[in-house]
Amino acid sequence: MTRLKDLPAELLVMAVLALILGLLGPFSTFDLPVASRVGLWLAMGLSGYACFRPVIAAGRSLAEQAHMPLSVAIGLACIIASIPVTMLVGLLLGNGLDSTSLVHSYPYVLFVGGIATTIQFLLFARRPVAPPTAALEAEAPRAPSFAPPSPEPKPAAFLDRLPPHLGRDLLCLEMEDHYVRAHTAQGSTLLLMRMRDAVGELGGIDGERVHRSWWVARAAVSGTERRDRATFLRLSNGLDVPVARDSVALLRSHGWL
Repeated sequence: MTRLKDLPAELLVMAVLALILGLLGPFSTFDLPVASRVGLWLAMGLSGYACFRPVIAAGRSLAEQAHMPLSVAIGLACIIASIPVTMLVGLLLGNGLDSTSLVHSYPYVLFVGGIATTIQFLLFARRPVAPPTAALEAEAPRAPSFAPPSPEPKPAAFLDRLPPHLGRDLLCLEMEDHYVRAHTAQGSTLLLMRMRDAVGELGGIDGERVHRSWWVARAAVSGTERRDRATFLRLSNGLDVPVARDSVALLRSHGWL
């Protein structure tokens, strides 16, 4: 999802692309005056941005649901997003919705939109989180040797939501529409809440959100399995939980895989 602080930078990128295209004059716009040409491309660029910007988010969702490479999913989303943008280009250039003109313009729109999407993805979609510096770590206060023992951590608040007959040995959470299904060693139950709220109440339990629809306790994992190019976690209760492709590297670095 686009962060608000990134919006000016993304719009600036689109403005620069519009300026370049305005100077080059593709789609038979070179005969227009330079100012009109740049203004026309700026209008098309901003309108196209509104259609193509959700492509990255749509591509991520498609990659998770269909278990396909992220680049392929974003490519398919670009192909779909190019259809309304091609119609918009036809209207702005005065060609209307003539089928011959739309078929001729579509490959160019797809090419330009693909370049813009690739630039946006490379610039803004994969920003790493900066690790703490050694200086900050050095300044962290150390507990004195005579400090009293720390109190035992409180049990995760989420466990209080479980009915008594299911116990408190939480294995995983599974998202089902507006509900979260909690699986324990004794069975499962549905709770009306959002997955992110449920995960927020799991402090103190060693686990990871391995997929958009799944959170898994590390102690519940009994093995892993590969099916084609998809990875699954085998849990102690026999469930096979899919692992999102963009979570594989994280889980491997934490020793899950």
